Amino acid sequence: MSKRFIGAALVSLLLTAVLSACSITDNRNMSGNAARDAATAVVDNSIKKFTAEGGTETLSVGSNEFVLIYDPAAPEGKQVVTANLANNSEPVFGEKSAISITSLKKLLSSDVLKDAEFKLSDNIFTITGNEFRIELHTKDDLLMTSVISGKATGSTLPQIVVSSYGISDEARKLFDNAKEPAAAQ
Repeated sequence: MSKRFIGAALVSLLLTAVLSACSITDNRNMSGNAARDAATAVVDNSIKKFTAEGGTETLSVGSNEFVLIYDPAAPEGKQVVTANLANNSEPVFGEKSAISITSLKKLLSSDVLKDAEFKLSDNIFTITGNEFRIELHTKDDLLMTSVISGKATGSTLPQIVVSSYGISDEARKLFDNAKEPAAAQ
């Protein structure tokens, strides 16, 4: 009986250790290059899931709020829809280059963050430089929210992006009502 109990306890401990080792961020604290590598891995995971399943990004800049919806199953050129939520403008088709997670990937490998300090604590990456601060809030090794303040992106207005994976019914309605953007005059 005690052999069974000890065996079950060892299997349980091993399973817990293996499962916790699979996560990049959960219950971990790190800094420096380890945190930089982990942040890059989380962003890579997020891009992979977002581009495979689609998703929504809500961007707040100053008093403006925008939404971007990406549907990988839509025809090429009609996979991205954007709308200004502050003025209830009608949704229009946009470009894949507007997806902020992919822009964040470029920012992480740019010279702007070359000398930045990276830390991870409580599933939040903090990236600090001379004139900026970036927070990447994660859950299950996916980016959920990014907060950029300072001059990391060339703008001094704080930017908050909330990412969700998959397309909700509300986002689908907005996506399905998208129009071609008006021609510039």
